[in-house]
Amino acid sequence: MKFSSFKKSKLLFENWRKFINEQEEPSKMQKVADKLADPSTPLNQYVAILKKYASDPEFRAVALAGLQDGNPEDEVVKVTRTSIPARKLTATQAEIGFGNSLADQVTNKYNATKTALGLVSEPIIMPSADDPPPAILVYNGKYVLDGHHRWSQVMMTNPDGTVAIDNVTGPALDNEEEALKAMQLAIGAAAGQVATKPFKGENLMNATPQQVAKYVLDNITDEVLKMLVDAGKIPKADKKMAAKYYAQNLPVIKKSKGRFSREKSMPQAGKSGVPQDKVNALLGTGRVNFEEPSPQDAKKAKK
Repeated sequence: MKFSSFKKSKLLFENWRKFINEQEEPSKMQKVADKLADPSTPLNQYVAILKKYASDPEFRAVALAGLQDGNPEDEVVKVTRTSIPARKLTATQAEIGFGNSLADQVTNKYNATKTALGLVSEPIIMPSADDPPPAILVYNGKYVLDGHHRWSQVMMTNPDGTVAIDNVTGPALDNEEEALKAMQLAIGAAAGQVATKPFKGENLMNATPQQVAKYVLDNITDEVLKMLVDAGKIPKADKKMAAKYYAQNLPVIKKSKGRFSREKSMPQAGKSGVPQDKVNALLGTGRVNFEEPSPQDAKKAKK
């Protein structure tokens, strides 16, 4: 064989091998989809992937192809307004702000204490910057997905109080981590980005009853003392009684400690640029492709 013929044959062989390899090598989006589809992918890693790819149009097409994945009903998520005693809920977030839970409660800032005591309305909907204030977002009547500090305020002041919740359920959601993943994917699909918030300050879940009692003694107002009496929480307007009351509520909320990092895992629809109601509505359509997503689903949607 002449050298030129050998060189040409070698080039053809290399091009063929390259073609075969390209066919076998999954695309970047397939690798991303496979990672999201893997149930063993931890929530913090799942959210990190969403932060990286949520603005990619190809990714968003996959994320919104739930109706084209062969089972248009499997990813329909219902969000139903109902109510439940605060103490029956469990946190998913590991960190609960000490000040976020107590500062407004011992001063009735924003009418927060009066609301938490059920003296404004029941079920309780805590004050919020959002208008109207949202209910606590919950998975399967138990796990708090969003609204941890609104919930923790009620838990510290009135753990038996009945709170309004938006209850998230769906046939493909088997546990609270899957619900958080679906919520984050829906946020990314709707907003084109996924943002989270860092945790700042002291963690209530690491506090002692003595710390809580001292904080209440140092900061509670006469107005709040009267409210606690009116609500039957303490027999008279006495700071020490109030401090003891709040301190005894700490172990109740600490039993419900979550396991996911606020900064690395927890949904923040508003901060991401989309109202939570819009996210809930999108989940209700079945379009959010959180159950075994694949680029092939998006290709089917184009046909």
